[in-house]
Amino acid sequence: MKKRLIATLLTSVILMTTACAKNTNVFNPEDNTAEELYGDESSRGLTPDPDAEITITAYKVGKADAFLLETPGHRVVIDTATDKKGNKILEKLDEEGIDTIDELIITHFDKDHVGGADALIKNKTIGKVYTTYLSKDSDDITEYYRALKEKGYKDYIVKDVFSFKEDGVVYTIYPPKTTNYKSSVSNNSSLSILVQCGDKSMLFTGDAEEERINELIATEGIECDIIKMPHHGRFKKNLNEFIDYIKPEYAIITAGKSEHEDPEVVEMLDSKGIKTYITRDGKVTITINSDGITIDQKTSN
Repeated sequence: MKKRLIATLLTSVILMTTACAKNTNVFNPEDNTAEELYGDESSRGLTPDPDAEITITAYKVGKADAFLLETPGHRVVIDTATDKKGNKILEKLDEEGIDTIDELIITHFDKDHVGGADALIKNKTIGKVYTTYLSKDSDDITEYYRALKEKGYKDYIVKDVFSFKEDGVVYTIYPPKTTNYKSSVSNNSSLSILVQCGDKSMLFTGDAEEERINELIATEGIECDIIKMPHHGRFKKNLNEFIDYIKPEYAIITAGKSEHEDPEVVEMLDSKGIKTYITRDGKVTITINSDGITIDQKTSN
């Protein structure tokens, strides 16, 4: 009995060691696929131009996030849906003749945000890749890092508030403030991105849950006109306070046919007079310019 117990324990240790070694081989820092990024003075105090214009597309990709942000000479992709849906994003970019993505931003490493990243990296020219810290392991993440390595790219792990300006539009990335969340570390590690065009703005929140939302409530300057709702429209106990803090006029929810948003979230937004668009109903196209905000939804897509 004692020999059998010792053998079992040894087997468990060997399996655990093998798993750890496998992860180390995949995500070894010596692969030069990651570098920490801290804000500097040159990225602070940027202001959007009053005559800037941007088009933001929220793709219909089920319960997943995938956004294309286009200005006259610049393109940004925020999240890449799942591995399967990522091919759809690639097809859409091909249809539009887009060969270069100037910035690829992965808000966090859940499969419905990073799954399609490897396809974009392999098939498009990528300028820079911005991510949050790695909090989990998966086949999708392995493929993402493998694609980075094959193309000689690296991802920049945003550790401090960082801004850049292109075509008069200011993009500000707000990283999570800790790695020690009590729950849902991957979701709470989500980057948030504020996109400012003229006097209008849109805030992307990834899959932020209650702890990350509390961080955003304590963040100055993130009031916005359009909010990409956190975590596919799932209800959070501090969501009402968050919406009151940022004061949006419009809300975008990324939800699918089989995985709906929580009805109390839609009811809350309706009670505040916030116009809500759900990607389940079709691709959403947002245009922001000096004339204001125009939002169109194509239910056939």
